[in-house]
Amino acid sequence: MSFLEARSADEKPFILHCSMGCPHPAFVSSRYYLDRIDESIVDVPPYEADLHPVMKYMSATKGCLGPFTDDEIRAIRRTYFAMVSEVDEMLGELVATYDRLGLADNTYIVFSSDHGEMNMEHRQQLKNAMYEASVRVPLMVSGPDVVSDRSVDEVVSLVDLYPTFMDMAGLPHPDDLAGVSLMPELQGGSADRPDAVLSQYHGNFANTGEFMIRRGAHKYIGYTGYEPQLFDLDKDPDEIHNLANEQPDLAAEMDTALRVLVDYEAVDAKVKAYDRASYVAWREETGEPAYEEAMAEILPGWGDREREKTEAWLASG
Repeated sequence: MSFLEARSADEKPFILHCSMGCPHPAFVSSRYYLDRIDESIVDVPPYEADLHPVMKYMSATKGCLGPFTDDEIRAIRRTYFAMVSEVDEMLGELVATYDRLGLADNTYIVFSSDHGEMNMEHRQQLKNAMYEASVRVPLMVSGPDVVSDRSVDEVVSLVDLYPTFMDMAGLPHPDDLAGVSLMPELQGGSADRPDAVLSQYHGNFANTGEFMIRRGAHKYIGYTGYEPQLFDLDKDPDEIHNLANEQPDLAAEMDTALRVLVDYEAVDAKVKAYDRASYVAWREETGEPAYEEAMAEILPGWGDREREKTEAWLASG
């Protein structure tokens, strides 16, 4: 708030990046915000009987494979919603200051996030998956030439924000700039933008790379070494029913569209080679016996079996 107070007194352009740590692990809220959430309307998401192998691995690494009662799930979800309420209040204070200082005529507000939160959907927490709870984020914009009270259903990506910021600042776009500015839609029009968006994940919670393409209502997720997933989000917003085997032609079409954007098998191979090389470098730098001590702390039950599996993994590349 003090930054806005100081900058509102002059006419120099400014940008304020306000990153809120809430909602984020550790998931803890206060009674004040918990009391704002009506426990009776907190739902228990549906749960598929057979998890996709990559999602089963992810649930295991997150410690989410064990049984949960409905009351436990509601308590977890309620805490997250309470933290969202806290963010809402903080943002409200920021917007109130923005209005009080008369910044609405020449200043934009963009509210978004880098990822969502599973919040016990598909019995997972954190992010990392390609389900909507994780990969879909809020995007709200206000400003001097932004049409108010308009909701746009176009599928867009966070890579579209940078060219949008450039338009807001009146800057030219480089020819090779990724993304398409959102300003046409924000001003009530439309833009010639790609009909699909891409997302991918490589990290400690997945045993292979995840590559998603979203086009209209259809979402396709390719996994190197595993069967894909295909969902119709209009008919199956909870993403329970994998259509990949039922609609092979559509699955093949979506896979082709994904490969136009990224050679996902080649990218996955590069990432895994990087992982192995990084592991070897860390092991050599750490040295014995510190390496054995670290592995025993990182991986409970570390012993001969785990050493053999590690060597087999390193040799697989």
